[in-house]
Amino acid sequence: MNQPVTKGPPPVRPKTLQDFLVDLARNDPRAGKAATLAEAGDSKRPYGLAVMLEGRETRWQINARSAERDDFDQPERPVEGGPISMDGPWAEGAEGWLAQLIAGSGSKQIQDIEQWSLRNEPKAGLTVKCYSGAWLYLRAL
Repeated sequence: MNQPVTKGPPPVRPKTLQDFLVDLARNDPRAGKAATLAEAGDSKRPYGLAVMLEGRETRWQINARSAERDDFDQPERPVEGGPISMDGPWAEGAEGWLAQLIAGSGSKQIQDIEQWSLRNEPKAGLTVKCYSGAWLYLRAL
């Protein structure tokens, strides 16, 4: 396993991951319109992604378990390791698309992605584990 080093823009906080995902989705030819949940009219959830896939809107709420000693009053402190593998298996539908989008980004801050449907969870979603120790949860709405 690679030893983490510090540098680069990390997706380790919900807003940073949200902005990262919106940018990735907007540049992915498989996706249609991509926006934050707020831009899509959802005022209940502070962070998330709304994206058109195959003519259907899919929405994802973003929550997090912060890295130990992460102080949100301070700038993010990125931690890098090696990029994750693009080898599957991938879940079906939007969950698999989102997992592949994140894995394919080449971000060296992301250590692992767990797809909830592959562990027989009743709701589609992802757990994005970062080298910093932060875990970000993307739950399908």
